[in-house]
Amino acid sequence: MFDFFKKNKPEQPEAVKEKISDTELVEPVKADNIAIHVMPERFRNQTVKQAGAKTTGLLIIVGGAIILLVASAALYYFLFRKPSAIATQKPPVAAENNQPPADQTAKAPEVLTATSTETATLPLSDETATNTIATTTPEVAPVATSSPWRLGADGDNDGLTDLEEIIFGASSTTPDTDGDSYLDGAELINLYNPAGTGKLTANSHISLYDNKTFAYDLLYPWVWQISVNGGDDSLLFKASDNQFVQVIVQPNANKETLEEWYLEQLAMATVNETDRVSGSNWQGLKSPDGLNIYLTDKKQNYIFSLTYNPGGGNILEYFNIFQAMVKSFNLKD
Repeated sequence: MFDFFKKNKPEQPEAVKEKISDTELVEPVKADNIAIHVMPERFRNQTVKQAGAKTTGLLIIVGGAIILLVASAALYYFLFRKPSAIATQKPPVAAENNQPPADQTAKAPEVLTATSTETATLPLSDETATNTIATTTPEVAPVATSSPWRLGADGDNDGLTDLEEIIFGASSTTPDTDGDSYLDGAELINLYNPAGTGKLTANSHISLYDNKTFAYDLLYPWVWQISVNGGDDSLLFKASDNQFVQVIVQPNANKETLEEWYLEQLAMATVNETDRVSGSNWQGLKSPDGLNIYLTDKKQNYIFSLTYNPGGGNILEYFNIFQAMVKSFNLKD
């Protein structure tokens, strides 16, 4: 390729002679006594071949230059480019477990005591209540006195917190929203509608949850979010402020009675009679602070735990709703 730039040196006479001797001489053509010498056929295309060789050499040089430029650019890019940022995905933050420890209930303080002194006994049927205020004390929601728990604000002092009044569409300034002579709080925990006539199921803000896996149902505010924590054996009924009611079902492997299981779990010697609770078709026990209810089915296959968790605080905004959910809890078999 590089012979292209060398000057053609004149050939030596000896070389010329050798070529002439090697060349087949062509007899001259005579015309009118004039001798015309004709170039041999193999020398006629030499000019064309030389031009083609020059073109090929030029293409090779240009191609080599292009390859050299590309290689130089690639080398510069890999040597002097800035390293690109590598995105790393952080591991997801583990969800906070709001469920209290198993032994927390054993360390709970005293039993909450009632504050309302004048309440009405609700009728056992759906009949319209009369205007007569009964003197007996119905089942009412307790409120903390010397314990760390305290109920939320109750502007009209009817036994329901202001947030509970909002949930049921009741008035936070009128103790008896529906005017039936019964305080709103007393109606709720006895499963009556505090904002109208009839049972609690007549209130449009209440729904029935049906657990087919473990054959139970209960009432709950439909605005609360239901979330499953591992399966149908652990459910959360959660308010918008992260306070929640949890229902946990666990096997009773040893077929213990509820009292045996209760004493073992809470590390207690005896059961206080004031800690006994009951529903429509079950008997149960509650923790000393009233925030945990335990019961079992007739065959003693499972232990059901209903827990109210105030979301890390000490203000119980929905304790009356929790009472109503416990009372509505129904075992189907």
